[in-house]
Amino acid sequence: MGAFTDASRVYLLDSLTLVKLGGSVITHKDSSPPTTNTEAISRVVRELKVRRGKLIVVLGGGAYGHQPAHQYGFGDPNTSKERLLAGIPSIRHNMALLSLEVDKAMQDEGIPGVVFSPFSSSQLHNGSIVAFPTGLIQTALEAGLIVITHGDVCFDDTTGASILSGDTILVYLAKELSAKSIYVGTDVDGVFEGDPKENHAARLVPVINRSNRRRVLLGVGSSRAEDVTGGMAKKVGELMKLEDNRPEIAVFNLCVPGRLESLLSGKPVVCTRITF
Repeated sequence: MGAFTDASRVYLLDSLTLVKLGGSVITHKDSSPPTTNTEAISRVVRELKVRRGKLIVVLGGGAYGHQPAHQYGFGDPNTSKERLLAGIPSIRHNMALLSLEVDKAMQDEGIPGVVFSPFSSSQLHNGSIVAFPTGLIQTALEAGLIVITHGDVCFDDTTGASILSGDTILVYLAKELSAKSIYVGTDVDGVFEGDPKENHAARLVPVINRSNRRRVLLGVGSSRAEDVTGGMAKKVGELMKLEDNRPEIAVFNLCVPGRLESLLSGKPVVCTRITF
């Protein structure tokens, strides 16, 4: 691989879009055992076909990740190293199944997707990324492939094992590869002042910026389903870390047909924009 001044690298950095497919949309999050929402996956993949430039798709774990992570005590600081390590096979198996479902949907639509599973090539320190296959991902993008990656369990040199959330991966890759656009698909219209599923009067925040970010973060509702990665508040907090990069960021409702396609096409969409 050459330096970041290579012409190919400049093209990549100027044209990269990251799309997060929320686990609450692509899986039936309350189902046990977990099941995929195959209809939603097929529709979302069809909407991805309007993409331009390079694309990374990041999958949330939904039922496939959060249920076994909760079962083995991830997210609880009192869980033993032995119990966390014992949870690796179950979480890994589930996330492999989910990622292959999305990969198959892409293959069926003629989209050249390829899965990068973080467990096999990433290292964490107290939950933070210290190694990730960014170079290989960049090579895949330059080869014209669509990269699929996902939240996962990874070895951690402090705790033994930690959950690496899709939101953390999204922000990490956006920084490392200077993404131009980031579209975060959830099961609500964007970021609300409260939980819109419990309070129907909760107001959508159309724009989060420097003037209102603190107030919004204090009022953001958390996820009602099992979620060891922190829900909407953690999601917004992670996205705020991209202040120096200043990409286009939108949090939108992936359940509504056409909204992802509209974002990828540059059309107006009901959503929350994060600006810096």
